[in-house]
Amino acid sequence: MIDEEEMIIKTLDKFINKNIIKPYKESDKIIDMHVHSCYSDGVLTPNELIRLAIDKRISTLSITDHDTIEGIKKVDRTDKLIQDTGIEIINGIELSAKRETGRMHILGYGIDLENKDLNKKMSELRDISINSVLTILEQIKKDYNIRFNYDDIKDLVNSTHHINRVDIARLCVKNGYATSVKDAFNRYLIDAYDKTRTTRTGIYYEECLDLIKRSGGIPVLAHPKTLELSEKELLKTIRDMMSCGLEGIEVYHSSHSLEQMKLYRRIAEEYNLLISGGSDFHGKGVKPDIEMGSGKNNNLNIKTLSLVDRLHNR
Repeated sequence: MIDEEEMIIKTLDKFINKNIIKPYKESDKIIDMHVHSCYSDGVLTPNELIRLAIDKRISTLSITDHDTIEGIKKVDRTDKLIQDTGIEIINGIELSAKRETGRMHILGYGIDLENKDLNKKMSELRDISINSVLTILEQIKKDYNIRFNYDDIKDLVNSTHHINRVDIARLCVKNGYATSVKDAFNRYLIDAYDKTRTTRTGIYYEECLDLIKRSGGIPVLAHPKTLELSEKELLKTIRDMMSCGLEGIEVYHSSHSLEQMKLYRRIAEEYNLLISGGSDFHGKGVKPDIEMGSGKNNNLNIKTLSLVDRLHNR
């Protein structure tokens, strides 16, 4: 764990033990509907995320791990800390949709964690992620002669979390091929991802949307800028996705400029889509420039979202 985050969590635990933690004032409340735990590519455990969220005065939090629900399943909503502060934890997931250009992620909110179809697909997605990681490992071995020992790869494949490129980046740092996770992505993994995208298995957005709907959730297009589309192409894609069940768009995100946020809000209003937003927090070891709740350079301070209102009124 990174020192700053560990210090915050330990200090908060002392306050909890002394019963100093109090419920939020209405004016203090902020929302973060997009954070990741160590069960995908984040740094902190689900409980540590919740403690950090409380320190940052976040009143509504959604843990949206990539292609897994194991992290959100670990949250105990009867925990005294959650009960005393009144923090709301919303079930979430972020599914990766296969496409030939850009990156498409679809967030699902309010999902039923016990849904049989969802849990079956999670097992399939774990196998897909392992194959994808092995494919990328072969690509960087071919292109850069990067090799890892058998035990490292074995531990990776047998790990309890959903593995992805961040795990490869960490191995690059461990073995001296990169100085940081970001450095590994810039040097090797962005290129390797693009080269292997057509040969890797995965699920398309139609199946992602259907899976979220069948598990009782609300599907939302995550950080639309990563689709790398013109405005005209984006609008067409959104219309196509709406015909398959898309209900919302992530307007507010750490990577979005003010101009992009205005554009996505206008699109949401024009197409009657629910508005969501979140930091996409992973932790200092993965995305050091992004803070939970406040985003990048304090570009977020979300007080209300129509998505959250919808979830409350279902």
